[in-house]
Amino acid sequence: SEAAEELNLPLGTVKTRARTALKILAKLIR
Repeated sequence: SEAAEELNLPLGTVKTRARTALKILAKLIR
């Protein structure tokens, strides 16, 4: 599980950035 978490770190950062970007876009649309 530890190795999997290490491999998922870069994917996690991308996901968090994508989520923050979507939140900002949602605010701009609203």
